Amino acid sequence: MTASNSWRKTVVYTALILCLISFLLIVHAGYEYYSNNTDDKILEKAKGDAYNKASVVLENISGELNSTSLLTDGIAKELSSGKLKNDSIIRQHILDEMEGNPNIFSIVIAYSPAYYGKLHSLHLKKNGSNILEFPILYDYTNNNEETTAWYTNAMKKKCGVWNRPYFGVADGTYLIDYSTPFYLAEFKNGSEVAGVVCASHSIEGIRTQIGSLDLGNTGYGFIFSEEGLIISYPVQDYLLRNIHKLAKEDTELNLIGENISKNMTDRVVENDRTGQSSWVFYKNIRSTDWILGTALPQEEILLNKDIEQDRSIIQVMLLTFAFLFFLSLFFVSIYRYDDRSLWLLALVFSSLCILGMGIIWHFTLNESSIEVENGNIVVFDIADVETVLLNSDTNPKAFRIPTGVFIQSIEFSTSNDITMTGYVWQNISGLSVEKASPRFSFPESKESTVERDYMDEDKNIVGWRFTTILRQQFDYSRYPFDEENIWIKFWNNTSEESVLVPDFDSYDSLSPEKLIGLENSLVLEGWKPQKTFFSYRMNSYNTNFGVKDFKHRNLSELYFNVAIKRDLKSPFVSDLLPIIVVAILLFVVLLITTREEEKNQFGFKSSGVLTYCASLFFVLIVSHASLRAKIPTNCMIYLEYFYLILYMAILGVSLNSIVFASHMNIPFIDTKDNLYVKVLYWPIITGFLLIITLLNFY
Repeated sequence: MTASNSWRKTVVYTALILCLISFLLIVHAGYEYYSNNTDDKILEKAKGDAYNKASVVLENISGELNSTSLLTDGIAKELSSGKLKNDSIIRQHILDEMEGNPNIFSIVIAYSPAYYGKLHSLHLKKNGSNILEFPILYDYTNNNEETTAWYTNAMKKKCGVWNRPYFGVADGTYLIDYSTPFYLAEFKNGSEVAGVVCASHSIEGIRTQIGSLDLGNTGYGFIFSEEGLIISYPVQDYLLRNIHKLAKEDTELNLIGENISKNMTDRVVENDRTGQSSWVFYKNIRSTDWILGTALPQEEILLNKDIEQDRSIIQVMLLTFAFLFFLSLFFVSIYRYDDRSLWLLALVFSSLCILGMGIIWHFTLNESSIEVENGNIVVFDIADVETVLLNSDTNPKAFRIPTGVFIQSIEFSTSNDITMTGYVWQNISGLSVEKASPRFSFPESKESTVERDYMDEDKNIVGWRFTTILRQQFDYSRYPFDEENIWIKFWNNTSEESVLVPDFDSYDSLSPEKLIGLENSLVLEGWKPQKTFFSYRMNSYNTNFGVKDFKHRNLSELYFNVAIKRDLKSPFVSDLLPIIVVAILLFVVLLITTREEEKNQFGFKSSGVLTYCASLFFVLIVSHASLRAKIPTNCMIYLEYFYLILYMAILGVSLNSIVFASHMNIPFIDTKDNLYVKVLYWPIITGFLLIITLLNFY
């Protein structure tokens, strides 16, 4: 009795200590969660990260433009001081400055005819990787020409000035430039302007420079003038057009323009058509009337934060479950230290494990990370598309072919083969191609049939009906809680340099949850469509396919995706329910294992238990084989771990019956008519299942 009391005290004190430790850990984990991982904190932190990233970009671009003005002012001072005395010295100096400033497109030094007696200038510009001199053949002193504002503005204002973007005749491209006057002592004692120094950036160069900055997959930068002129934007066709006029055509641009006109920065812009949100930050560029801004996709930034939040919640959940179990152990040890208390503890532990698995399953069913898998860069509008193309090796002048998709049927012919039917249409305006053959192909298809179905001659739109069998590798490791991404990969068949882009204008809504491009009455047995969306992937190939000039590295290729989740009803009935029934029957077999005659109503014999276990094993083997035949995969499926645990349980129950019937006098098995083995059955099974669930999903 004394030993029993001593053991009881040990259990009580141990349970109390474990309660306190687990409670302190809950407090710590809860504090960390509420400090960092609540929805508001995650949003605030993500917004801070976005702001910091935007600030770096804004400072970089602003600093780059500021350095251009400093460079130009420096050349003007050196001219005024007499250090640059003749054309050859000036030419070499300009060449050195341009080599040291790779973002400068051209530099021109133009003399006033009043000083030089005639038009005279030195003009160097980039031509590919070279810097060459090109003469200015027009009258740059003409006040009535927009193309001469770089000279006339500086002459009039007699100070440095950023000029309105224009098409540079001598440079052959659209420019933004900074010009400043210089003075010479030999010209009216340095009191009159002797000429102008002008340094230029190409609009395309600014756009490329902003596009190369780290703003995520689809984040982008922009520059607008105070009047609303678009100086830089991902969509090349928008350059040098007015934002207020384009706002009627582009929802995203309209929302950005509204925020800027109301002088609101650090705001979330919500696009109802795409269902996406962006953080917009902007600032005025020093010494100009330009507005430099960034738009960062909120969903892309929050994606990893949401995963961290789920992990924090699960951590708090597990610590809470541990505290509840230790608390139960503490009270049971004080108030009810008998056999029934062991069953109560087993019930509490098993219930907590089952509840934990249920919560993890809930998070798994509600998470949505499929979009970022397989290198997908999801695009929702034309700005996203142009941002992606700008970051790839795509020629910025390549012709865009708007391509739309409508899927009518999807069928899994095998676990990795999908038969798909539907329509693809293309707007081939501006292309000198025949309309009798499609301008696309499905490179990943086993078989394809494409037939022309309709044509709109006025709009140059050709529609094609297709049937294709696609073979894709799916990840079934989380079965039956798996989600998959079915995709169609497009290749461009046009010989002219062009690129396929989504035909967003053909869809009423671009929100992925609205299942754009998918038949409303689509039947997909065993699956539920969740989202549809266009995306690009940067693919590289180890061959040029026999085409000498074919660029086979970092190719941006168009995909149409259908994200699906498995319908749980069928797997529950066919796969999970047999496992639950076998586990319960195996426990019943364990319960009838007894040496007490009054309890031995079923005539317990170890041979009978072995026969019964063999029958259950056969049931499991058949069910397991059926699962493997249904989902052939090289990896272990999540549900297979349930079978493995039950195999071990069957083996354990069989060995237990043999040892128990053999009177080998093993205290753990013989004590209280095999009580400890019976009590530990469900805690061991549910505990292992919880651990496996955690390892598989988190």
